Amino acid sequence: MNWSQSAVTAAAILLTMAGLAGILVRRRAGVCWTFVVYLAFIAGADGLMLLWPDHFWHLPFFLGKEFVITVLRFAVALELTYRTFRAFPAARATARGVLLLVLMATLVMVFVGTGNLEAPEGAPALGPLFTRVQPRVLSGSIWLLTAIAGLILWYRLPVRPLHKAILLGMVPYLLVFSVSLNLLESRGWEIVDSASYLNTLAYLLVLVYWAVAAWRPDAVPAKAPCPAANPTLTRVTG
Repeated sequence: MNWSQSAVTAAAILLTMAGLAGILVRRRAGVCWTFVVYLAFIAGADGLMLLWPDHFWHLPFFLGKEFVITVLRFAVALELTYRTFRAFPAARATARGVLLLVLMATLVMVFVGTGNLEAPEGAPALGPLFTRVQPRVLSGSIWLLTAIAGLILWYRLPVRPLHKAILLGMVPYLLVFSVSLNLLESRGWEIVDSASYLNTLAYLLVLVYWAVAAWRPDAVPAKAPCPAANPTLTRVTG
């Protein structure tokens, strides 16, 4: 790990902790518990890589980290679905069918992607697992989150600000992450630094967005004016 990688990892940890602190201070952990676990795991895994790079700064650990993050990401999507659609039976039934379809399609794509994992020349042994299977998993995550957002818009459902921030932040980042992996697969591992810079920039931006959303105070509901305080509405007596 060089100094720039250490600086980026440290910045990511600080931003992640800032988001967690905002959620806890604003008492929003119960809004989406799996998102809290998601952020805590990311901060912990990044901390291991920063403090003990000789043991954790390598591709096998990164792949294991991404596997756990993928599981947590799907858990976040399922919790968002449950919390948003549980009070609306018709929308809930539609969401259940759409999510099941997306999950099945993702499993099929991942199964097909594991057909040929032979590493090309110049790529690490586990490279194809990262550049061929991971993009398919990311695509499934993108479809799942986009489907949730689409159903929310279709049924015009009320959404908590933190839920909205999770969706608006996660989908664009996953798109950039998927593009960077596809570049590695198509151009080769010679451009791993460029692809990493692209993904890192998107990653830091989404962490900043989540930290701001976590600390943003709740909107104060507007109060209707008191009729007696409005001169135009006060009854005139003789």
